[in-house]
Amino acid sequence: MTRDPVATVRELKERSGKDIWLWGSLELMRSLMSAGVVDVVQMLVCPVSRGKGTRVFEDRQDLRLIEATSFGNGVALLRYEIKR
Repeated sequence: MTRDPVATVRELKERSGKDIWLWGSLELMRSLMSAGVVDVVQMLVCPVSRGKGTRVFEDRQDLRLIEATSFGNGVALLRYEIKR
């Protein structure tokens, strides 16, 4: 937990080491993407029985799909690169 997630991620990115994984709210992901501190978005898409949901990326045009993997249970793993 941090009061300033953007500053925390910026600080962590300056350190050497492994990748930073975010597992959190859609609002948090959007704020980090807007701040330009996200390099890659990887998400699992699970089929649902309902027709509507929350838009994840809204009107973003800076995403490029770099990998798509499907699984036997209908789940798809999508990996996007943030174009700079």
